[in-house]
Amino acid sequence: MKLQRENDSKTIAFIYYIFAFILLWEWLRPLEDYTDTANTFIFSFFIGVSFILIFFKVRWYFTYPIKLFIIAFMLHGLYFEGVFFSFLWLRDLGRDIAYNFGLIPNADWLNMTSSFRSLLFFTLLWLLVYLIHYWILFQRRILFFFVLTLLYITILDTFTAYDATFAIVRTVLIGFFMLGLLYFDRLKKLENLQVKKIASLRWILPLFAFIVVSMILAILAPKASPQWPDPVPYITAVGREEDEGSGTKKIGYSQNDDQLGGGFVEDDTEVLTHVSSDRHYWRVETKDVYTGKGWQASDPEAVKEEVTNIQNEFNWVDERVETKQLTSTIAINEGYKFLHVIYPLGLTSFETENNLPLYVNKNIEQLSPFPNDEGEREEFLGYDISYNIPLYPINEMKKEQTFENMPEGFMERYTQLPDSLPQRVRDLAVNITEEAGNQYDRAKAIEEYLGSVAFSYDREDIAIPEGNQDYVDQFLFETFTGYCDNFSTSMIVLLRSIDIPARWVKGYTEGDFVRALSNVEKEYRITNNNAHSWVEIYFDGVGWVPFEPTQGFVNPYELTADYKNADENEESDQQETQVEKEEEPEETPEKPNQEEQDASSTTSNDTFTLFDIRLGSYGLYGILLVTVITGFIMFKTRTKWLGRLLLLKYRDRKDDDVFFQAYESLLKQFERIGLKKKPDQTLRDFAHYIDRYFQIVEMTALTKSYERALYRRDSSNEEWQRSNELWENLIKRTSS
Repeated sequence: MKLQRENDSKTIAFIYYIFAFILLWEWLRPLEDYTDTANTFIFSFFIGVSFILIFFKVRWYFTYPIKLFIIAFMLHGLYFEGVFFSFLWLRDLGRDIAYNFGLIPNADWLNMTSSFRSLLFFTLLWLLVYLIHYWILFQRRILFFFVLTLLYITILDTFTAYDATFAIVRTVLIGFFMLGLLYFDRLKKLENLQVKKIASLRWILPLFAFIVVSMILAILAPKASPQWPDPVPYITAVGREEDEGSGTKKIGYSQNDDQLGGGFVEDDTEVLTHVSSDRHYWRVETKDVYTGKGWQASDPEAVKEEVTNIQNEFNWVDERVETKQLTSTIAINEGYKFLHVIYPLGLTSFETENNLPLYVNKNIEQLSPFPNDEGEREEFLGYDISYNIPLYPINEMKKEQTFENMPEGFMERYTQLPDSLPQRVRDLAVNITEEAGNQYDRAKAIEEYLGSVAFSYDREDIAIPEGNQDYVDQFLFETFTGYCDNFSTSMIVLLRSIDIPARWVKGYTEGDFVRALSNVEKEYRITNNNAHSWVEIYFDGVGWVPFEPTQGFVNPYELTADYKNADENEESDQQETQVEKEEEPEETPEKPNQEEQDASSTTSNDTFTLFDIRLGSYGLYGILLVTVITGFIMFKTRTKWLGRLLLLKYRDRKDDDVFFQAYESLLKQFERIGLKKKPDQTLRDFAHYIDRYFQIVEMTALTKSYERALYRRDSSNEEWQRSNELWENLIKRTSS
């Protein structure tokens, strides 16, 4: 009989885990289409293995290695090269983890690498599987997770192109069925019922039939028209009601940037569609002369020259920088009036069906298949490109910038500012970056300053500077409100104020997702609403690096720790250094003087201060970590230290209430170790149960004494004195 009950419970548990897997799977399904997450199968596989290990009650010392092996194998296949069992790639993984942990104190989440994000996602799924297991088998509840899942897929269905019709049906069917089964389990546990298999089926089958029939009727029944208008068009059209006759500009690319400012309205006119495997910005041109009102080209008379080799024409990044080789297919809308090429950073090849040539205006880096922009749109409706997207090495960007090998006039060109720029703008740049030790940190400080709550993003009521008023000064000190042109121009002016070379880039964001064509390729649609401007900063030994100061936008480009093949170069340098050391005669090293030791000690103290508990400091995160670990340890060992506290609390008390309070504390202590008194149990029944559990007779004796004290209040203190030792022995048992 006992074996039969165990088999039934395993069957029910298996059903629960199948349903829980499907609910979690519903969270993963949209990720591949609407985020940069690919290969969601590996996450589904990990969830399935986790549930299987829990179902078979595999010990943790087997479970942990299995899960860690799966995570390591998946990460290696996705992000690292070489043979898995050589384990040489673990060094790269360790360096990658260390680099990302270095970003955590500064809350620099956007610059975390893809491999580390995947590792965090695996960890999250690991915790979620355990949490769902705890909810189902211990709490016998699933309502919270069911409601969250339903909200998640309905929101996606409402506000995106994702069709969640069948996902909603699956979720509702499984969710209500699990709610019914879990309620039945709670009822059996509460009433201590021993239900036969046929009785369980009498509960389960009508429940399942009722849910299925209700859903079929709901699908087939006629439906009334909506009582309220669809809120989505209203939300997306906010601000458009005054478009006509207001004189406000429409968003989109414009050739003239002499006078920036003023509001604009949205325009979802299509520019192009592209099939790509990665998200990134699309460039049109750059400008380098800030006038105080807008942007101009330093050589407006520059003519387009034919490009014979694209890679030789542009020096966007240093050849040592690691890149990703990608391709895209672009289809331009017939109504797009400009004949320039819209291209990503790192362009390497350009092809059209009719083999059009390619021309470039080197001054603004604008490309076109026509030398004088006099072609016809019908001749240029699409093209294929190849390009190398850089992975910018943060270690190199943090080095000292010398700009020794730059062309003549480079610094003057990209640090140019008008004489009319107010001094307070320059002073602000110095104040923002005074604690930054290198060019990269100074750039990030300015980027984060513009991303602070002091500024807000808006497209409509945007001021235009009048008279001698400076565009950037107005934004930084008066209005604090603007869109991409305000944020990007302000960042460049602040950078140039402290002699950091930077330029203004115009183009489009990646666009809106349309559909997934394969596991790798996705189709995107770029409209005039995606017109954008951003910042590029030059780093010696790296090249031009994009930065994104505009609030609400995320820099799509990735950072890495170092150059490509940095490990091989480092090992080669170490070997050369070792050879040189072997050739040099041995010398007795000099003892460092006290001043050098003091200076080293001071530098070390400046690098890490244990008691620095400011927001973002290592000290604060250290204290939080210690607090969490301490709380976890105290929770896991609470029965031991609480037992000792109870002994100290009641041992020397002699008042009339001590027996009653001590007995209640003993019952709570039993509950902490899993021996909870049931509502329908008398004290004596519970005492017999405890004695049988521990194979003692002390709980029954203590309970009889407690009942005598309870009904004869005048002798409670005497009963406590006689039973004190029994109580202490029982407390010690709960603490052992």
